[in-house]
Amino acid sequence: MILKPYSPTKYVARLSELAERLSPQHPQYSRIPKEIGAIKAGDYGEEIVYKELEQMKLPYQSYIFHKMFLYAECAFELDYLIITPYGILILEVKNIIGELEFSTNPSQLIQRKDDGKITKYPCPANQLNEYKYQLSQFFLQYNISIPIHGVVIFASRNSFIKQSANGVKIIYRNEMRSYLRNLTKNNSTLSKDNMEQIKEILLRRPSSPPTIPLIDHFSIPMEDLKHGVKCKSCGFIGMHKIIRTWYCPTCKKTNSKAHLKAISTYFSLCKGSITNQECRDFLLLNNRNEAKIILSNSELVKYGKSSTTYYKPSHN
Repeated sequence: MILKPYSPTKYVARLSELAERLSPQHPQYSRIPKEIGAIKAGDYGEEIVYKELEQMKLPYQSYIFHKMFLYAECAFELDYLIITPYGILILEVKNIIGELEFSTNPSQLIQRKDDGKITKYPCPANQLNEYKYQLSQFFLQYNISIPIHGVVIFASRNSFIKQSANGVKIIYRNEMRSYLRNLTKNNSTLSKDNMEQIKEILLRRPSSPPTIPLIDHFSIPMEDLKHGVKCKSCGFIGMHKIIRTWYCPTCKKTNSKAHLKAISTYFSLCKGSITNQECRDFLLLNNRNEAKIILSNSELVKYGKSSTTYYKPSHN
């Protein structure tokens, strides 16, 4: 049973918002499309694996979770976590094409493409072993000790593993069905009640990691961002506030709710709270009362009084 279905990484949308508000000449600008490309490739691989999982009819009861964010000695996120009668299974999905070689000392994955380009990645085997350890520590917080299995799955048909890693199971996507069926060769260790208990623990966990403002992540000063309200019609950033609406000087369109997206972008990129002054600065407003009305009508939670007033999203 799939309890937490596949969903694409929301971080991509936030990165796109950051790119829109940076000059192409900014020193951090070139990092953004690279990160977006890597995330989309990973999402595609996880979606392929998800479609396989959807179609499987396993000979045992199971609970499947996509993208589980957990915390033990440190925060960690699992591509897929599956509760089975034979223990917990971690699926670490990689969507990397070309000739792949696992090397040691240092541990890394070396990718060689047809054009001769060589790229080095963190070792998936080491990642999986660390996730298994962290997950075991997570369950110990609930006095639960259970077997934890793991496998690295290469989702692309265009990957060729020249040399594998020792001590970690590594398979291609088309081997998933037989691998999961073969879990029955292990002794059953979890009763139905045990599985239900673990399921409930995981369902209570946050569905995604806490949001970190992107200007902090990329060390970008606030003043480097393009300020202003974005026009939904043409993409121009810097709409003018006129009576009861926003006006775009580029395409001449108006939108009375255009500020809502700009405020959402502020929380995503800049800070987890906003004051009247910060609202005026980011939306390019001159009128303090106008900013107060906008903040009061944007489904935000108000904190403090008078000069100490600030607002936060209602879901925080």
